[in-house]
Amino acid sequence: MAISRDGNTEYVSSEPTFEEKAAKLEEEIKKQLEQTPAQLELKGRYYAADEMTILAQCEPMRSVRVLDLSDNQIDDAGLKALFEGVALEQLEELNLSINFITTAGVQAVAQSDAIKIKSLKKLALEDNGLEDAAAVALINSSILSHLESLSLGWNEIGNETAKALGQSATMKKLRVLDLERNYISEEGVKDMFSGGALAQLEELNLSSNKLDDAGTVTLAQTESLPPFKVLFLTNNNIGDEGAKAIGESTQLTHLEKLYMGRNYFGETGGDAVYNTKTLTNLKTLVLKDGVETNPAFVNYSRPELLRPGYED
Repeated sequence: MAISRDGNTEYVSSEPTFEEKAAKLEEEIKKQLEQTPAQLELKGRYYAADEMTILAQCEPMRSVRVLDLSDNQIDDAGLKALFEGVALEQLEELNLSINFITTAGVQAVAQSDAIKIKSLKKLALEDNGLEDAAAVALINSSILSHLESLSLGWNEIGNETAKALGQSATMKKLRVLDLERNYISEEGVKDMFSGGALAQLEELNLSSNKLDDAGTVTLAQTESLPPFKVLFLTNNNIGDEGAKAIGESTQLTHLEKLYMGRNYFGETGGDAVYNTKTLTNLKTLVLKDGVETNPAFVNYSRPELLRPGYED
């Protein structure tokens, strides 16, 4: 531990030195990689920029293809250290959800010429407070041209992100897209599928956005939809009109799993989906999924967590 001096007082700091952090982290890496040479899980460790610098330069990390760093204290400096790390060039899956990364940090990485991580197939950045500018920068960055799965849920992104996705030249391989608990509305739905960039998309999560009936009808009737197999529309203020459009859609015929719980349609809308004549490939259908069956779904002291704009 480092020795700190304050006036005539000397005391042992509780903060380990960089060298102590390195020794401890390298031992953990060695231990895990003996069991799973291609996968490393370091979630919930309170790791920050120093640990990311150590990881990025640690030679045994060259074998790692899957890295989980969710629920830590990684900030913009840590993000930069990771993506510029020579030992992480072969990384394919990276989970950075629930950290302290900002829009400015993401933009800087997306536009940097010093990036070493360029082979990612799966990236998760959920719950980092990111805005549209961050998502747009990522979507337009050449470093993500191999991406097959992108999770941006629980951020502050909306229709600008949807528009960028629709026009992207780098998201051609994307198969899974998670945008849960954001601010996408009818306008975003239109733009997301207008450019044909998401032609390979098979799974889309739009739970807890701002679709309402208008956005749901637009989605159901859009002729250029990808061949979705899995679609989440949970908690979007969808009434009978929106549900009926989904149940009668001729553009969603590839669907195998459909989640529409926590909405406001009644018997008319529910029957239209349940007795659909067009969604003939459905194997899983959820029409009712109330918060009373999942108490952890919402913090009742903060109703805005239920859905962005809930108070409206």
